[in-house]
Amino acid sequence: MVQWLIPALICAFAYALYNIFIKKGSASIHPVLGGVILQFVAAIMGSILCGILTSGPAKEEMFYDSTGAIYAILAGASVGMAEIISFAVSGMGVPVVQSIPIIIGGSVMFGTLMGRIFLAEILSPRGWIGVVMIASGISLVAMES
Repeated sequence: MVQWLIPALICAFAYALYNIFIKKGSASIHPVLGGVILQFVAAIMGSILCGILTSGPAKEEMFYDSTGAIYAILAGASVGMAEIISFAVSGMGVPVVQSIPIIIGGSVMFGTLMGRIFLAEILSPRGWIGVVMIASGISLVAMES
């Protein structure tokens, strides 16, 4: 089995929980405040993990350069915006069975297109058929009454 597949599926499960928890809380919190709290918790968890990894007998070096730091900042700004918008969408009463496929499927679609345009990554014809199928599925979910 491909080595990255199990961690990727665990990540997908974590994203599903993330979306479910946003939906459950969205009616009870302002979207911006929800996003801020979410980011603080993520920062605390990440800080604890960094502390664990850089202490003890198996100390890891936390390497970085300015390019990596800049992209991490841009990624943080992007996910912060996505979190706030997710709270706002969920607060509009959109069913989670409709919003999650559109948000996650849309990110797959946009990510694939941006990977091709900005990173010059190549996707096989079979891969593009998959992207078209995802887009078709998003359209079907979006039109659900």
